[in-house]
Amino acid sequence: MNKLDILHQIGEQSSKVLFQYNLRQHKFDYLSPAVYDIWEIAESQLQELPQLLLDSVIEEDRSAIERCWHKLLKGDHVDEIVRIERHGRKRYIRYIAHPIQDSARHVIALAGMAENVTRQQDFINYLTEFGQRKNSALEMVVHDLRGPLAVVKSVASLLRREHNDKNQEIMQFTDIIETACTQCTDLIQDLLSEEHLQSPEVYVHKTRVDMSEQIRNVVEFYKKGQMVQQQFVLQLPEEPLMVSLDQIKFSQILNNLISNSIKFTPQDGTITIRAFQDGGEAVVEHSDTGIGIPEHLLPALFERRSSASRTGLNGEESRGLGLSIVYELVRLQGGSISVQSREQAGTRFTVRLPMYDA
Repeated sequence: MNKLDILHQIGEQSSKVLFQYNLRQHKFDYLSPAVYDIWEIAESQLQELPQLLLDSVIEEDRSAIERCWHKLLKGDHVDEIVRIERHGRKRYIRYIAHPIQDSARHVIALAGMAENVTRQQDFINYLTEFGQRKNSALEMVVHDLRGPLAVVKSVASLLRREHNDKNQEIMQFTDIIETACTQCTDLIQDLLSEEHLQSPEVYVHKTRVDMSEQIRNVVEFYKKGQMVQQQFVLQLPEEPLMVSLDQIKFSQILNNLISNSIKFTPQDGTITIRAFQDGGEAVVEHSDTGIGIPEHLLPALFERRSSASRTGLNGEESRGLGLSIVYELVRLQGGSISVQSREQAGTRFTVRLPMYDA
């Protein structure tokens, strides 16, 4: 019994698609019956027209197929998830393939398996979206509540000054109000800081997503926040910008950069986010018309508990963590971040992330 016979025996009983594709004859040496359950195309038809498999892959994912094809021909294995469309329905297909080489180490065939992972991927997408909304909500809670709490605390301080020691009961109440406001602000900031401090330790889970859509989703959440007065400007490509990245960590990067801009940009200012492809990298330029950063603070900007930490325009306290977390999240995904800024001339952060996994 040869290896192909073994593949045949397993494939006839498996819900996964097992295959071996002959590169010299341009046809399948073996293709298991489960292929019909996923593609709804008869095995015999695919033997005659293997191109039908590629034709079913949606346009945005075909570059990933081409990239994997070249990796296989170089002797590397691939493990990828792509989307196909059949009869108006999209499905997520995971395929794992390995090259088969002859004695001269020439790749003569490809063997592997494919499976329908739509259900699992839908669940992951749901959790990812939930995580992104949670991160944005935490940022918004900190920003939206800080203003009202500051007003309440100011009113309490005013009452204290007006009544001074004339009314001990009012003095006690103002003490309670001021203490409660401080505790609420600290509690919210602690929660946000702990969330972001712990998150970088989690493993990086990259999927191929439209970066432009991710940016729109995060910004839309801020636009709905009534306390955010700055204007957002998005400069995004018309075509999908498909990038392999960790969606939750990317949303954290955006949240921290936006939150930083809100702190140091006047309410009539502008926050601009631009995204584009530069060779094998996806670039996000995040700029604002804020007060800028003094030149002597720039070298320490991405350090944890940085000496570059400053109080925001509305008195927001800084714990020196936000930009250090951005730096770490970018680094974990194989990217880089740089900053350009001048006092009273705004700030621009440039994030570069690899388009594809290595």
